[in-house]
Amino acid sequence: MSDPISIHLEREGVRLHAIDHGKPGERGKPILLLLHGTAAHAHWWDWVAPAMAGRFRPVAVDVRGHGDSGWAEDYSPEAFTADLEAWIEWARRESGAPPALIGHSMGGMIALHLHEFRVPQLAALVVVDTALRLTERILEEVRGVGSRPSRPWASREEFVAKFRMIPSAGKTDPAHIAHVARHSVRRLEDGTWLLKADRNFHRDRTGFDNRPAWLRVRAPAMYVAGEFSDRLSPEDKEWFRRDLPHVRVEVIPGAHHHVFMDAPEVFLRAVRVFLERALS
Repeated sequence: MSDPISIHLEREGVRLHAIDHGKPGERGKPILLLLHGTAAHAHWWDWVAPAMAGRFRPVAVDVRGHGDSGWAEDYSPEAFTADLEAWIEWARRESGAPPALIGHSMGGMIALHLHEFRVPQLAALVVVDTALRLTERILEEVRGVGSRPSRPWASREEFVAKFRMIPSAGKTDPAHIAHVARHSVRRLEDGTWLLKADRNFHRDRTGFDNRPAWLRVRAPAMYVAGEFSDRLSPEDKEWFRRDLPHVRVEVIPGAHHHVFMDAPEVFLRAVRVFLERALS
């Protein structure tokens, strides 16, 4: 496997960044797009991507206003989904086939929102712990992440020491938490460190119901939930069973909201099995 490299797209003046964990230009190997959650970034997938690189060409995307992608004036659902559509089209050109996609939390929401505007061509879709409905409590949690003032930190180490995941980390390895924290800030010219995520990304966030979007999904699809997460209620499970029996619902034992960080081996095993069947 080649060392990961940065790749970029530009859309309407916003420079979009992603980390390519595969071998650029290798046709025939399906691309796996990885979309992170709220206030996160592409490096959250640094343990998942290498493990998937044998079968796929994993490409972890920084959505606008996050990671090493540019900040923007427009953080509407239409803007996020248009960016994703650009990455899907890039993947089709690169590999000659529709990509598979894994989206965690907000990343899954962006993938589902795209289905509200048009049904994308995907080889498979895995949605990880994305709420079916954005309740007021979850919305307050998201707004809480975005409303905190972004102040400079004297050192990267100071930021890493103070960093906490929201919702709080379950069984995530502290070394993994420190890793994503280190990649969450950038160094300014004066030597201080500032959060990469634009605190304004949440300003256009409103309540939503993802069920109509789910009904428009045509690709083989899987929903992965954490056992101790509150994003999938018993009523939601029943809705999947009744209305979308073809969607595989997998609950990962011992995991909280950050499923693939709490239980990476179990998560990878479940997703690999699903994707192999979906793409065979």
